[in-house]
Amino acid sequence: MTEEEIKNLIEDHITSALAYVNDEVSADRETALDYYLRKPYGNEVNGKSSIVTGEVAEAVDGALPQLMKVFTQSSDAVDFLPVGDGDADVADTITQYVNHVFNKMNDGASIFHNWFWDALVQKNGVVKAYWDESIKTTTESYEGLSIDELTQLTQDDNVEIVSKEVLEVPVGTVDNVANMTNEVGSLHQDVPEPILMYNVTLKTTVDDSKVKIVNVAPEEFLINDRATSIADASFVAQRSIVTRAELVEMGYDRKIVDDLPADDISYMTDYNRRDEVSGFDEDSNNADKTQQLIAYFECYLDVGNDKGEAEKRRICYAGKTILADEECDYIPFHGICPFPIPHQFYGQSLADRTMDLQYIKSTVTRQMLDNLYLTNNSRVGVVEGQCNIDDVLNSTAGGVIRMKNPAAIVPLQVQSSAAQSFPMLEYLDNIQSKRTGVNDMNQGMDANVLQNVSATAVATLTAQSQGKLELMARTFADTGVRSLFQGILKLVCKYQTQPVIMKIDNKNTPIDPREWDSQYHVTINVGLGNGSKDEQVAMLGMLLAKQEMILTQYGMNNPLVTIKQYRETLAKMINASGYKDDVQFIKEITDEESQQFAQQSAESQNQPPPEVAAAEKIAQAEVEKANMKRETDMAAQALKMKEAQFKVEMQQKELELKQQKQQVDAAQSLLDIETERAKLEADIRIRELELALKNKDINSRNESEDIRTVVSAVEKMAKAS
Repeated sequence: MTEEEIKNLIEDHITSALAYVNDEVSADRETALDYYLRKPYGNEVNGKSSIVTGEVAEAVDGALPQLMKVFTQSSDAVDFLPVGDGDADVADTITQYVNHVFNKMNDGASIFHNWFWDALVQKNGVVKAYWDESIKTTTESYEGLSIDELTQLTQDDNVEIVSKEVLEVPVGTVDNVANMTNEVGSLHQDVPEPILMYNVTLKTTVDDSKVKIVNVAPEEFLINDRATSIADASFVAQRSIVTRAELVEMGYDRKIVDDLPADDISYMTDYNRRDEVSGFDEDSNNADKTQQLIAYFECYLDVGNDKGEAEKRRICYAGKTILADEECDYIPFHGICPFPIPHQFYGQSLADRTMDLQYIKSTVTRQMLDNLYLTNNSRVGVVEGQCNIDDVLNSTAGGVIRMKNPAAIVPLQVQSSAAQSFPMLEYLDNIQSKRTGVNDMNQGMDANVLQNVSATAVATLTAQSQGKLELMARTFADTGVRSLFQGILKLVCKYQTQPVIMKIDNKNTPIDPREWDSQYHVTINVGLGNGSKDEQVAMLGMLLAKQEMILTQYGMNNPLVTIKQYRETLAKMINASGYKDDVQFIKEITDEESQQFAQQSAESQNQPPPEVAAAEKIAQAEVEKANMKRETDMAAQALKMKEAQFKVEMQQKELELKQQKQQVDAAQSLLDIETERAKLEADIRIRELELALKNKDINSRNESEDIRTVVSAVEKMAKAS
């Protein structure tokens, strides 16, 4: 196709897409934004209530935190799962790097928030992910550098010397003083060499190219009316209002940019609508030509080639001039819609489902307030000429009304309508919760509501209320979020030419996306973990118990679980508990170590099963127990025999002792008898001598002494016996 034909094709696409948006979408978007911002409806009456309720904002602001939680509560927004054997490590590396690109190199949380907000309010949310080629140069000047310092600063290839000045700095002055030597007496002179110093200007060039992700304003995005998705659209474009200076910064030739006609954006209703909110008042006829506004279109469209086939091209277009034209294999736009309509690109938003309810509730609330005003400050009827009208009109508290007749003033009773209005408002709230899925169940409930409700009933009601939100999250995940992360992977694989160093598991790991095969070796699993941290930990605990059972029962060489998978489950449980670094709790296991454990388990398979080995050990233990019991019984019997023998010996010794005692007792008795007999004989002898002395009347002293001697001898003999 010729250049003019391409221009005409682009103009036709732009005109058709703009007409489609203006006719079908723009009015709803404008109204939704007004309702979200609670702007007046235009039917307000002076002197009456003009309140605007916020059902649209409540629905959007209630759903947004739940949707954000789904995609941000995990450290990785998306997991890349391996497809074939040996892809596990690559998939894990891709997961960490792509999530790093989204969350660290771009503001992932802010992108998600704005993306989801656009979808919930403006029907569709769109983001753009593209490779931003950025070369940053910095110029720095240094003075008084030594040669070593200069070499150190210029050793990198991206550092260039712009200018250099060499200075000779003398070390000291030369003194013509003769130095005499001790032996020769010759003169010599020490002349110091000057030091070279450098004043340089260095330019550092850094390649800061990276994947850049930005939110696209809904009014900037254009798509042909027959498209049902971005992927199958024959025309997609971003319409931006930029200045001439911004076009030059994009890299376009200044002469071409200066020749472009300035655009009048007053006809762009969507832009004007947003500009009213933001206060934008740029004039396209600005005296500064560099700040004049131009409508810039970045178009991705199908263009026929010589073979009659359609090929995708990226054409940048402004002021009826083609600024760039190149082939492309990737559309950088990714869209989501909370309530998609089959066979259409633009679906419905939460605002579309709540705007009529907001209008009705605003009307009912206004009527309630007007009724309350009239009830608190009711009107009165007066008899003309019977009262002072000025006193009646002056409603000062405690004021006096002068009247000629007590019936001159008649109050007009106003019946309160609040009793009928409140059930209507409650009914509208129920309708809103059914339409949007946003209610008190997923925003926190009053304790009084839960007082007489069982835990099971509360869980059931909560699950039912979250159904629509979960459907929105699943729709977002399977459409825009999935394609966005696929696009990020495709961009880094195609455009990143230098490896980067990234810290993975506390190790500096080099990552080179050029070694990856785009997204075809992985399957993307968008994490939709709606459970809390406690529920995740509980689930991981259950999995861990199952893995332990399998490893214990079937060994390391089982077909289900490896020791490395068991370690990864432990790591995920630690991470889910809030600890980012799991290495401080459990050691890492490499594939080689895991295979070694499995091999050791395979070598031990020839051994009997654990049940048999356990039974053998039990039987062996029983035999040893029986032998020990037998030996114990024999020892007990021998001990009993020794005890019996000892008893017999003791009885014999006791008998002998008894016999000896009897003999001693008999001898003692005999001795006692002899002693008594000797005493009796002595007594008899003494009696005989005394009688003899008395009868014979022996007067002789000598004979008396003899008698005493004899008596004494007898007594001694008696004592001795």
